[in-house]
Amino acid sequence: MNSKPERRRLPRSKPLPGQRDLTIIYQDGLERNMMMAKLLEFNDECLKVESGNRLADGAYVEIVGDVERPGGRQSLDRQACVRRVEPLGRGRFAVVLFLSGEANKTIPDFYEFLQISPNPEPATISRVYRFLASRFHPDIPGTGDGEKFVLLKQAYDVLSDPEQRAQYDAIYKKRQAPEPVPLSNSVDFMNSNDGELNRRVAVLALLYIQRRIKPFTPEVPLAEVERRMGFPRDYLDFTMWYLRSKQYITVADNSDFTITAVGVDVVESNREKIPLLNKLLSDRTGPPASTGGVRGATDGTSLMTPDSSILELPANSASEGIGPNMLQ
Repeated sequence: MNSKPERRRLPRSKPLPGQRDLTIIYQDGLERNMMMAKLLEFNDECLKVESGNRLADGAYVEIVGDVERPGGRQSLDRQACVRRVEPLGRGRFAVVLFLSGEANKTIPDFYEFLQISPNPEPATISRVYRFLASRFHPDIPGTGDGEKFVLLKQAYDVLSDPEQRAQYDAIYKKRQAPEPVPLSNSVDFMNSNDGELNRRVAVLALLYIQRRIKPFTPEVPLAEVERRMGFPRDYLDFTMWYLRSKQYITVADNSDFTITAVGVDVVESNREKIPLLNKLLSDRTGPPASTGGVRGATDGTSLMTPDSSILELPANSASEGIGPNMLQ
């Protein structure tokens, strides 16, 4: 007879009518990808979702979206750990995800536990593992510790496998990262005409990123735009008026901003043409420390000639009032 008490599980609820798909951000090798997932069941500890991608057991992901509950909508921007994947047939999978409180216990600081830097060589990981295993193995008198040995084995299995380590490092770096630095620290928003053009590009990038990761709740409050840009709303009045007039964005009565389909076309058709836009979109948490503007290159040369257009829509665009020069 097994005397070990069974872990009590919380009952799971079914999603309410009107529940929208969630966005799952996951690491695929060295790349970050997104996929949509249908919510099947949930409670305060875990979610069960249906997706077209088979995630690896033990992988670390980010969940973005909202859960419709009887008391109202609950935001769900959380980290999670893949605990189980079940094939449903026809290329679909049921994925059980344990949420942050539980996931944070499942995602310990392996580097701190091993007492090594976050950028160790594989040989260092193996050497430290062998040394600590000789101390923590349960059969070692005096220093044996079963719990620490299990954690040590988990750390070694993750950090010694390139794919699992890339997934772990993506979550580790995000958890260690400070609050994103305001864009004004690295982008010139105040230099007369170029500063205004940079403001337009940055606002479009922020709203585009929100639309991509939260397709069903793409609104961004004015206060959040201020925080990410790094200066008061008074400096944004002209920028927002221009983008609204061009039909690139809309604004609700509560001052929440949303990018339109026209704005999405502008961003996607000009990403490779404008270094600032490309860098802002490369990482949804913000730009690299040094970022070129709409015009200025780091080597002092002009990125665009005075007569060239700043943003152009695709040739098949039939949006009324949209000319070849998009932001000026």
